[in-house]
Amino acid sequence: MNKKTYKTIKWVLKQQIDKGLKTLWTWEKGKNENFTCIYENFDDKLPIFTPTQLLKQIEDANTK
Repeated sequence: MNKKTYKTIKWVLKQQIDKGLKTLWTWEKGKNENFTCIYENFDDKLPIFTPTQLLKQIEDANTK
């Protein structure tokens, strides 16, 4: 199985965590995967994650 590394998004999340930024994220999983840092692009259908939560979700998804 070829697992994604998510190198760029993980780098962005770690930078936000290190800087203590208060951002929220959505992660649309699946074929048309998409990460969105929420400013004005909120969609009620997607779960919202803090940078710490999303980083953990990505890492957990890659260990399965």
